Amino acid sequence: MAQTDEQARQIAERAQQFHAAIHQASTPDQIREVCQAAAADYAARNGEPAREVTW
Repeated sequence: MAQTDEQARQIAERAQQFHAAIHQASTPDQIREVCQAAAADYAARNGEPAREVTW
């Protein structure tokens, strides 16, 4: 699927936000919260049910 410039910009923006949030997280729980938020965002944008991040 070809991406438009706007889609590419949005993807890059989300990636930068995720990257910054991971670096600001200082505990495993905060990292887990960032990952769960990213997974929920992905699921919402793709019409999928959110899944809990586990490790």
